[in-house]
Amino acid sequence: MPKLIIDNQEVEVDQGATLVQAAGQLGIDIPTMCCVQDVSPCTSCMVCVVRLVGRENLVPACATIAADGMQIDTCSDEVTAARRTNLELLLSDHVGDCIAPCQMADPNNANIPAIIRCIAAGDSAAATKLLRGDIANIDGAKPQRACRRARKDQPVAVDLLLKFAAAQANGESGGPKDETKRFSVHIGKLSETELERFMTGISPDQQVTPADPGAGYTPEEAAAEAKRCMHCDCRKADNCKLRDYAEAYQAKPAHFRSQRREFVQDLEHPDVIYEPGKCICCGLCVRITEQEGEEFALSFVGRGFGVQVAPSLDKNISQALQKAADRCVQTCPTGALAMRK
Repeated sequence: MPKLIIDNQEVEVDQGATLVQAAGQLGIDIPTMCCVQDVSPCTSCMVCVVRLVGRENLVPACATIAADGMQIDTCSDEVTAARRTNLELLLSDHVGDCIAPCQMADPNNANIPAIIRCIAAGDSAAATKLLRGDIANIDGAKPQRACRRARKDQPVAVDLLLKFAAAQANGESGGPKDETKRFSVHIGKLSETELERFMTGISPDQQVTPADPGAGYTPEEAAAEAKRCMHCDCRKADNCKLRDYAEAYQAKPAHFRSQRREFVQDLEHPDVIYEPGKCICCGLCVRITEQEGEEFALSFVGRGFGVQVAPSLDKNISQALQKAADRCVQTCPTGALAMRK
């Protein structure tokens, strides 16, 4: 069994173990995005690089097999800087918002899109629990002004929806103001075509006016207005490895940014939404659809900077994910593949 030294700690591992697995035995976490159990690594993201003493270049820990006598450094300034650079390269081509504009504009940093979705589902109690700050004096004017839908017709009535949620609280206080400023990337200004894509599948109705302005929305009025929300926030913001690692390594999204790709949503699948602009071409879904025996497995299409993951033989995403949808969504390290609900 090979014995090696990682960050000045000796470890003995099984034959064939990778450096990621060896480090894991010591409780050392090496970031990985294109490597999961039972799927061969693609070494595409290169955020798992480490220094192998005696080698000139850094090596990917997910695909490097541990050998007797190796000395590995996982946390030097050089390794940290390389990981940060690789994350910034991935972010340079990322198209999506971690946090919706309305939440970014909210002084209480409440998860406004989640509140609105709870109201749309008729679960006002859940919406109330998500409120932040002093719910007796909610001022939703700033979040409402940030709503992208204003460019289409009228913004979502965020202020009235927040007041509706607060009115259901029966005098209970909202949660404390969230002072945490988490990492987020932003699409920026949308083109008319991109705006239309955001509008797909949501209520086309105009802003709902309360029958009794003094009393605010009824539950039915609030639900109807909530269904106008464009769902600008990421569906996997809380379990996105790219976001987590970018935050941990203080990556700057605009460091290598040039002209961005267009925002695209593939809605062909009844349960899954595919956003190519969030895909980092890690290859995990390609390998999983092959393992699951999908007839029209996902594959890499194109070359160079234009390469993307797409169904084979010009089929659609629904045909490519008939067996492997759940596993692909759970494994995807970003929000590229996400469940509709």
